Amino acid sequence: MPVVAGCSTSNIDAPSGIIRRKAPGTCGELVQGALDGQDFLVNCPIDLYSYATVKSHPEPGLHIASPGKFSKIRDTLLLASEHHSLTLAHQLNIFSDIPRGKGMASSSADITAALMAVTDHCGVAMDLEGFSTIVTEIEPSDCVNFPGIAHLNHLTGNLFESMPAPRGLKVLIVDCGGSVDTITFNRVQARKVYKAHDSYLRDTVFTLKKGLHSGDLEAVAFAATCSAKLNQKIMFKPQFDKLLELALSSGALGVNCAHSGTVLGVLYREDDQLDAYLRTSISNQFDDALEIVGTFNVIGGGAHEFE
Repeated sequence: MPVVAGCSTSNIDAPSGIIRRKAPGTCGELVQGALDGQDFLVNCPIDLYSYATVKSHPEPGLHIASPGKFSKIRDTLLLASEHHSLTLAHQLNIFSDIPRGKGMASSSADITAALMAVTDHCGVAMDLEGFSTIVTEIEPSDCVNFPGIAHLNHLTGNLFESMPAPRGLKVLIVDCGGSVDTITFNRVQARKVYKAHDSYLRDTVFTLKKGLHSGDLEAVAFAATCSAKLNQKIMFKPQFDKLLELALSSGALGVNCAHSGTVLGVLYREDDQLDAYLRTSISNQFDDALEIVGTFNVIGGGAHEFE
């Protein structure tokens, strides 16, 4: 089983004793649902990050700039300290480029970067499922700590499969407006929809996994679009149908969504160089009804060092 690397002298900058880790956000999910009594999602990491720096502090405890803003990080680290006997005497700084409350895994990325940095600083090795179990005890999570594209239970952190990240897949993210709290998301209603569309959901997951394993970007985007269409019955986005029509007519592959968030993602091949055309078309057709967040690469998950 993969493990989170433990701390060694080579992991810490010698003069300052600082650990630096970054973790990716997501463009919602490729697929989300519930099958056989298991809630699940297949995440969609992108190259937009939360960053954490950790160093020793002379006083016991966890010292975070703007602690009220990062209460979930504090709760996660205190829980980890109980489970793994971490001795906390750390200064933690978090900064992030990921929009909040949009379904882009901003909290998951913050928590992953922070927890990875602190455990590495303490020299504690934690297996990845143990890591995600702690994270999901605080809130549902896209579990961006797993490498590749992860199929997982986002309520328990249980990993079903880690799959290769698609190569050359771009996503232009747009925001439909507002914000969503993943904790208050109506899962009861969502499960009813998933149960009523069991065969559709199974076929969608099968198509997605086949596409990821074979590198078929069209299949990946088709499955993601199917899941986004189903999610219209749970969290309706009035811009979705028109955006999908625009995307397909422009040569893009499909549209995915944040299933408990406000963003949509236009998926297209990097080689097709559609970004400028898509941005202009979206701006012309939607005006203020959609805000362009940015264009990103779909990547594999995992926390990494940064300079």
